[in-house]
Amino acid sequence: MTLFSKNLFLLFLLMGLISNIFSQNLNEAAIINFRGELKKIGDQWFLNTGDDFYAIQLSPEEFLINNHILLENKKEIEIRGILKEDEIEVYNLIYEKIELALRDENGIPLWESDEADFQPYEVMPEKCIGCQLCVKYCPYDAISMVKGMAVIDQEKCVACGICTDGNNGSFKGCPTNAIKKPSSQ
Repeated sequence: MTLFSKNLFLLFLLMGLISNIFSQNLNEAAIINFRGELKKIGDQWFLNTGDDFYAIQLSPEEFLINNHILLENKKEIEIRGILKEDEIEVYNLIYEKIELALRDENGIPLWESDEADFQPYEVMPEKCIGCQLCVKYCPYDAISMVKGMAVIDQEKCVACGICTDGNNGSFKGCPTNAIKKPSSQ
């Protein structure tokens, strides 16, 4: 083997190692945005991005239905999640203008939380300026205005957090921090 062949071999070996390390780091830790079309095969949902086809780890169907999401084949969806091999562990999804968190920032599934811990959000009247942004962006129509102040319907609120944290788009959440979960008092 000539010196040139050895160097070329080492260069390819080094490039392969670097590529492998880089792809492992991305797959293990990075939350990535995906957009594509849903496909259900058997009991498993998949995402067709046009370039790739991934299995997606969702919550149990009951959790989705309780949060007003009924998935359908060939419908567009946006997903934030971690790619693990050819499967996406879904953290958040946006489906038909409804955004739903499936896992917290540590990856813990929200559907496994104790329902007794569920507490709807509430408005702190002294901070509400009556801007009506929360009313406009609440996907569950759980917020209305009463005498110039936001009021949350405790029966409709699913604690999605859009009123406080925003919708990852044009709405950044309550501008005066007038809405909170009772447990964060």
